[in-house]
Amino acid sequence: MRVPLRWLKDYVDIELEPEQLADALTMSGTKVEGIDRVGSGLRRVTAGRAVSVTPHPKSDRLRIVILDIGPRQAPRRVVTAAGNVAEGCIVPVVLAGGSLVDGEVIGEVEFEGVRSEGMLLSAKELGVSEDNSGILLLPDSVKPGDDIVASLGLRDDVLELEITPNRPDCLCMVGVARELAAITRKELRMPARGCPESLQPARDLTKIVIEAPDLCFRYGARVIRHVRPGQSPIWMQARLSAAGIRPISAVVDVTNYVMLELNQPLHAFDYSRVAQHTIVVRRAQAGERLVTLDGSERELNTDMLLIGDAEKALAVAGVMGGLASEITENTDTVLLESACFAQQSVWRTSRTLRLRTEASSRFEKGLDPASVPPALDRAASLLSRMGAGEACSGIVDVYPSPEAPAVIETTDRWIERRLGAGLGADEIADCLTRLGFRVDTQGTPDGSAKIAVTVPSFRGDVREPIDLVEEVARIWGYNEVPATIPQGTDSGGYSDEYAFCEQVRQALAGAGGSEALTFPFMSETDFDMLGFAPDDPKREAIRVANPLVEEQSLMRTTMYPAMLAALKTNVNRRRRGVFLYEIGRTYAPTGAITAGIEPARGETPAVERPVLAGVMCGAGEGGTWYAPERQYDFYDAKGAIEGLCACLHIDGVTFSRAECPPFHPGRAAAIVWDGVRLGTVGQVHPLVAGSYQVPEATMLFEVDMALLMEAAQSPREYAPLPKYPAVERDVAMVLERDVASADVERTIRTAGGALVESVRLFDVYEGPQVGEGRRSLAFSITYQAADRTLTDAEVNQVHDAVRAALAQKLGAVLR
Repeated sequence: MRVPLRWLKDYVDIELEPEQLADALTMSGTKVEGIDRVGSGLRRVTAGRAVSVTPHPKSDRLRIVILDIGPRQAPRRVVTAAGNVAEGCIVPVVLAGGSLVDGEVIGEVEFEGVRSEGMLLSAKELGVSEDNSGILLLPDSVKPGDDIVASLGLRDDVLELEITPNRPDCLCMVGVARELAAITRKELRMPARGCPESLQPARDLTKIVIEAPDLCFRYGARVIRHVRPGQSPIWMQARLSAAGIRPISAVVDVTNYVMLELNQPLHAFDYSRVAQHTIVVRRAQAGERLVTLDGSERELNTDMLLIGDAEKALAVAGVMGGLASEITENTDTVLLESACFAQQSVWRTSRTLRLRTEASSRFEKGLDPASVPPALDRAASLLSRMGAGEACSGIVDVYPSPEAPAVIETTDRWIERRLGAGLGADEIADCLTRLGFRVDTQGTPDGSAKIAVTVPSFRGDVREPIDLVEEVARIWGYNEVPATIPQGTDSGGYSDEYAFCEQVRQALAGAGGSEALTFPFMSETDFDMLGFAPDDPKREAIRVANPLVEEQSLMRTTMYPAMLAALKTNVNRRRRGVFLYEIGRTYAPTGAITAGIEPARGETPAVERPVLAGVMCGAGEGGTWYAPERQYDFYDAKGAIEGLCACLHIDGVTFSRAECPPFHPGRAAAIVWDGVRLGTVGQVHPLVAGSYQVPEATMLFEVDMALLMEAAQSPREYAPLPKYPAVERDVAMVLERDVASADVERTIRTAGGALVESVRLFDVYEGPQVGEGRRSLAFSITYQAADRTLTDAEVNQVHDAVRAALAQKLGAVLR
């Protein structure tokens, strides 16, 4: 938001320097990002009357202009190529030694033997507008010798403000002036709205019908007749340019001027092009099309609000007008629109059409319905003052459901307890009154004051007593609030979920992993690339309404695509070994979304699930003179999970064979704890690796963080240190290759009972000596009793039972 100070002074007296003003606004909550010195490059620019205009003797395209630049000044000779300069007209000229708005210095220059003592200026060279088609012709009120920069207000200090979304009332000159008046205790002057009107009532000339009152809260219109085509006054063009708006024509400039002044967008229709002179505010029909002012044909849907007439669409409400009803040079009568639309409707429409305008950026923040009539009156006043049109009598105003002003009740003690600035009811009322609030106070028996605050309609962000605390604090001055130590005994800290995630991060970082951060999106093609079946539940994803790219059109239901994409990026950058992990979220549609039911406002359409995902590929370790390089394999990924569980004190985690996409058959395992599947770890399928352009020896894992946290919070049992010695026995066997070592360990523990202290696999062999499809496993079993020293007979009896169970239940051939 750009705020020219010359313009701002129309509404409030300013005695502060620009830097002091910027500091005062910033400290009251309206951040000033910078100060732009507009027109600071203009030097020695004055007004001159063309005394004579003669052709150049040696050039057909040049003319010689003799200028009267004021009393006690010698006439100046200027050579120009402009064709719109005639005798008697007043023009701006920069004299030799002066400079243009961009700082370019102008000197005396000779053109075909004729010396030019300056340069005539266009509107662009003065910084008034982008018009460079000819010399800017000044009004007769400007006299020769006048300082153009001062008289037209071309040199100005412009504040660049950062307005937060909850303060749309500050998106205009009057809003900023109101803030400044409250800060500096000055009077706020509202712009003049009165103007002469014709006897013809506007209500006899047009009709308004609102068919969608839930999307259009108020709609007003004024009829302006005998519209004069042409440009707006130079002072208005200069103000608009300084505020960042390009001047176009008198009518359009007035609508933009009022929008910047009162924060109420206006739109002008050619009255003759409105069928039956009737405005209909309705929802668009499915597939309805409209050519907007930018020349683009746009397809609308039933969620969009439309301004139409009795036959056709005229404009997209709150976004942009239509080409069929635009103002042209032949327009004689204008229908001015001022309305208040539902902010969510404009927001959705703007993004669906990918069309954002000054008007839509304001409507989507929420505007004040009470601004509709004043904006129309102000526009009519400006057009009348400029001689650009004649306003018909009255306004056609349709306001189906007027809202009563909000009233907030509190007490001075309640506000003071939260503010701590030592303020009483009078000081609180003073701060709020200066901001435009109406404050009624009433004493109570306990000595406090009951305060009833009527909130002005332009402050839609103030709805609770705590909002009043903020308003009082910023106007009283944050620097005036004494510094105190907060009272209380409760100490801060991390939430249980965050602390658990930190434990997981530390464990995986200690295992050599690096944390990644990926976007929570995926695409339809990812499901096919991962090998998911057509009926896989993970294919039920939430579609993004306006994705930036097709690859981000769905909310992710799995983190596999993101991790593989991150791996690809690292591999392409020639990382020799990659171990990435991420704690993110996956998103599944709720039952209502799956059933096609639109979620209510404030409800989430997704079931979010915290997930830990990781990927490994390349050189895991080694590659030095003393240790050979070793590639990451399945056991590294499995070991990372085991190490994580150990750090989290989760005992009893097992791994069982699993076959599911996107993993290689026989090289994936389900991570199981207490009968619950926590996740999956394994090597990606070669086809998946090829689809994502990553090496085949890529390991993936995904773990449900909620289940993992539940496992980590399970009760822990502590045992005293053993007093009696342990006995170790080995057992070796030949088994079918598809018998998992976890099944063997489970069988050993079951058969050995309480005497089995630990089981450790120390050897695996596959080869011709054991036969095809078979392998040899060797385990070391530790037997120990807590209350006695075991005898050989006891150990032999239990060990024999273990061997028998292995042979009987698993078909093991003992060695």
